Amino acid sequence: MSSKKRVELDDVDKKLMIELLRDARTSLRRLAEEMNVSPATLHNRMNRLIQEGVVRGFVALLDYTKLGYTLTSIIMVKVDGKHIVEFEKEVANSPNVVSVYDVVGDYDVILIAKFRDTEELDTFLKQLLKNPRVERTFTSIVLNTVKEDPRVRII
Repeated sequence: MSSKKRVELDDVDKKLMIELLRDARTSLRRLAEEMNVSPATLHNRMNRLIQEGVVRGFVALLDYTKLGYTLTSIIMVKVDGKHIVEFEKEVANSPNVVSVYDVVGDYDVILIAKFRDTEELDTFLKQLLKNPRVERTFTSIVLNTVKEDPRVRII
């Protein structure tokens, strides 16, 4: 199934996803009571959302600064055009990289990465620039995180 295919959702699906975004540990039994549907219905809906790729997993939202990752960087990368996909797959496996975006404009790829300190960022950037596919980079360091939340409000 294409990951770009839009999945049609009804009110039960939307309410289920809103609650999962609020707290993925929420009991389906409790939600079923609140939503006035059977637990089996919610279980089936959950399985369908997983099968269709709408729900890709369940994760905790972490405060990375409390784990020592005090530096967030936005790294724009100009890549040799023939190797963009290879580069993206390769860099996506880096433990510091949290997001990889394929973009248009002066740069081809935008990376969001987290580091413990500037030395760790420096090592990462030097390694990146050794890659023969990389033509140039432009790095910004985040001074203040105003909002960092992968959840989008479901309407």
